[in-house]
Amino acid sequence: METAHRTVNLAPRYGITIAVISIVFSIIFNVTKTSDNLWTGYFGALLVFLGVLFSVIHYNSQHHEKTSMLALFGMGFRTTLWSVIIFSMFSLVFHFFEPERTDSSNFWISLVGNVLFIPLILGLLASLIAAMAFKKNQKTTKPGR
Repeated sequence: METAHRTVNLAPRYGITIAVISIVFSIIFNVTKTSDNLWTGYFGALLVFLGVLFSVIHYNSQHHEKTSMLALFGMGFRTTLWSVIIFSMFSLVFHFFEPERTDSSNFWISLVGNVLFIPLILGLLASLIAAMAFKKNQKTTKPGR
């Protein structure tokens, strides 16, 4: 008896998971008043980077490691878009509940840079690295040949 193997669309699943984890940490950082520290922004970007890497690895293993480099990059790109869009919407809504923070002249620059630009670039970089590392038909050479 054969079992049916169903392919699951992983981009929304990983993208939403990354966004929810980022939202939880963002709330924790704001409640503990550590959101202004520089490392908290790097932490959020690290979550996106690692989440996209794991999503591409899972996608590649789901397709029995026979996926093209373009498909792997596309998977990482879609995951990045899901997570960045959801987290950006949350950040906009969350920051408008604190009007004293949005009155700053650097608010929009900081929001676009820390919420959109940096995670988007790091997600694309993770997609590219994972796509090149896990592409199909890799040739390995043995030492001494």
